[in-house]
Amino acid sequence: MISLRCVSALWMGFLFFISAGFCSVEVLAQERMRDVYEGFATVEVKRENYVVSRNKAVQLALKNGLKEALKEIMGEEEFEASQRDLRKILRHASHYVKSYRFLEAYDDPANLTSEVRLEMRFFSSAVNQTLAGLGVIAGPVNENKVVLLINEKSFTSAPVTSFWDIIPISETQLANNLTENGITVVDRENLRDIVSERTVLKAIQGDLSFARKIGLKAGADIVIVGTAVSSLREENINKGTKTVQANINVKVVSTLESSLITAKTEFSTIKHGQALQAELEAFDIASKKLSDFLTPSFHRYREKGVELPTKKAPEAPPMSMSDM
Repeated sequence: MISLRCVSALWMGFLFFISAGFCSVEVLAQERMRDVYEGFATVEVKRENYVVSRNKAVQLALKNGLKEALKEIMGEEEFEASQRDLRKILRHASHYVKSYRFLEAYDDPANLTSEVRLEMRFFSSAVNQTLAGLGVIAGPVNENKVVLLINEKSFTSAPVTSFWDIIPISETQLANNLTENGITVVDRENLRDIVSERTVLKAIQGDLSFARKIGLKAGADIVIVGTAVSSLREENINKGTKTVQANINVKVVSTLESSLITAKTEFSTIKHGQALQAELEAFDIASKKLSDFLTPSFHRYREKGVELPTKKAPEAPPMSMSDM
């Protein structure tokens, strides 16, 4: 029979595990990686060269063993979804092997095959470090870091073909406003070499798994992605003024939970003699409104660790964001 003291200890251990579980996916991954794995492989023998076939079977068995380890670390669904990212690590499976030994080895002259079953140990820190670098599990996620990426269409700027070719006005001003509110925003330049344009655009389109990848690669616990657009609404030639409208629409995603924290749309309309100045002021006002809304939502999320109810955004005048 289990004593009350044992039950109490088990319960306290369970509570500690639950509370610690939200600290970092990387920690969970390291804990879930077993000390020993097995890998099996069968290779066809060519020109009766069993030595070469045996070596190929060993390499394939190591790769299969690493696959099992990755499935265990990431989960079956995430493993299948990350096949493209995992090619690099699987191609060099032997680099992550600390040691291995033969459990079985059999050369079959009748069927011209070589079979091996190996028991192997991996460098768990190297595996986790590579996975974190690929963005498929979390590296050290900083709970005070935010990624901000906005796809902007400005009527005063020439069209560009690549997301990374411009520095959006809306993104820059929103980043400045968040920084003034005490939020640490990851610099855009630090992201362009580690995050693909496809990943960013998928995240902006609403795929939370791609937003999560951005957060993992950046080491940030919150990812803000969205669209922005400006347009000339009216031009009064007699008064020499131009009316410009700017819209910013963002989604805020939790990196570790891969869930939507909140979403918000803001707009501003400014009249000025210069179109560019009107656009700058309109984006500035809209971004300030967004910053004032988002900052407390970050604090509430980090305190509670739960999804927040999304406040309904005000209806914008006739500027559709669906074409972004």
